[in-house]
Amino acid sequence: MCGRLDLNDTRVEINRVFKTKGGIPFPPRYNIAPTQPVLTIANMPAGRDAVLMRWGLVPHWVKDPREFSVLINARVETILEKPAFKSSIKNQRCVVPASGYYEWLREGGEKQPFHISKADGQMLALAGIYSTWEGPNGEEIDSMAILTQEATGSLAKIHHRTPVHLDDEQMDLWLDNKSVTAKEALTLVKPLDKVGMKTYPVSKKVNNARNEGEELIEPIKLEPKVEKVENEVSTTKPSDGQMDLF
Repeated sequence: MCGRLDLNDTRVEINRVFKTKGGIPFPPRYNIAPTQPVLTIANMPAGRDAVLMRWGLVPHWVKDPREFSVLINARVETILEKPAFKSSIKNQRCVVPASGYYEWLREGGEKQPFHISKADGQMLALAGIYSTWEGPNGEEIDSMAILTQEATGSLAKIHHRTPVHLDDEQMDLWLDNKSVTAKEALTLVKPLDKVGMKTYPVSKKVNNARNEGEELIEPIKLEPKVEKVENEVSTTKPSDGQMDLF
């Protein structure tokens, strides 16, 4: 799954990488959690732009969002079959910028958080879908979910799922809801492990969504029982192989 993000790149860099011009204030965030606002890239009526959406998709047909379970992730393997996602994957695809994300390794009865990012230091462009819920009194909620896939390679040693990352060309196709069908968009999916990733353990302070700050992404030294896993998954190199389909 993907349940926690960090986005600490400057807005100038976000605009450059994602080809947006907006000026939405979004300070560096190191512990973005579900139900919180997330900077999201989508094709809006005036063109591609960065907007804030709630992390946790609420389908447009829901009567009361307060009584609906938070949908923070959507599996690529079943997204076309799920009523909550079918409309969005066809008509409302988006991209979520991230400097990195967190995942938790289970060791016995404990969970150790790891920070995961691209080895080259560039931002991740995570594939997402969104929906706009309209209430009876005119209120609106723009909400999104991040797509996930089966983890491969060394990333699978931490968790069995990873978010879906898109390169520049794939991002343009993913956001093209008019010309690219849902099935065609899903062929863009390839294992995140082949992108070239960097992982390292971080403080358990990130477990509390109220904690913020740059210290949350600083690497820590693990106890010997987990150190072996840390060494095995520290860095993966990009693959020269062909794109794998799910």
